[in-house]
Amino acid sequence: MSDQTRNDARIAGEGTLSGGSYGTITINGAGTISGDVDCSNLRINGAGTANGRVKAESATINGTGTINGEMQSAELNVNGDASIRDGAGIGRLSIKGRCSIGGGLAAHDIDLKGELKVGGDCEAESVTGEGAFAIGGLLNAGTIDMRLYAPCSAREIGGERITIRQPGTGFSSFTQLFTFWAEKRLTAETIEGDDVFLELTVAKTVRGRNVTIGEGCKIELVEYSDNYSIAEGATVGEARKVAAEA
Repeated sequence: MSDQTRNDARIAGEGTLSGGSYGTITINGAGTISGDVDCSNLRINGAGTANGRVKAESATINGTGTINGEMQSAELNVNGDASIRDGAGIGRLSIKGRCSIGGGLAAHDIDLKGELKVGGDCEAESVTGEGAFAIGGLLNAGTIDMRLYAPCSAREIGGERITIRQPGTGFSSFTQLFTFWAEKRLTAETIEGDDVFLELTVAKTVRGRNVTIGEGCKIELVEYSDNYSIAEGATVGEARKVAAEA
């Protein structure tokens, strides 16, 4: 349905909107969407709840947004606290706050400056930023470049270029959000990529073409085909050079 035939909808204060097809949906206050919804834009500026599936060209959550279903959107900006129960497919996901996804997440780009939790697998072209993440399954992306500000975890991590770094030395309002976390560390069973650079990481196995084990790492086994280095103070149980895959 084209935008010309979609009506906009607005909730100011408290109110309920039935499911259906809309242009722009704006919730200013406390609003509930009952049923599946397909819209051009979804904007929550307070506390919004959708009891059904949400499909949107773009969505912005400035406050608290709860999706009791699956979400599909070309762009999702979280500037507060978002909860999606049944998984999500997002083109570009920007998080400046917290986002929790009960199922799996498929995205093109993830820009994280806060906290991301995914119950299942997380697949993307790139995952970059700083903060914390907890992935229940596999974190798989072409590029992963993260600074750790709190405990992070994934069952497995795979990608072409994987970079896990310790926090920056500067102090900002962002870093203040995570000062209550004493431990800043990534834990994973397996990490595998072409070029792997790790700091503050605990893992059973790390595999890669070029592998750098940096400060604060505890790795049981490293397998590499080209280059390997380890920083002073890092711990590796065994480092094994293997033949490169054809």
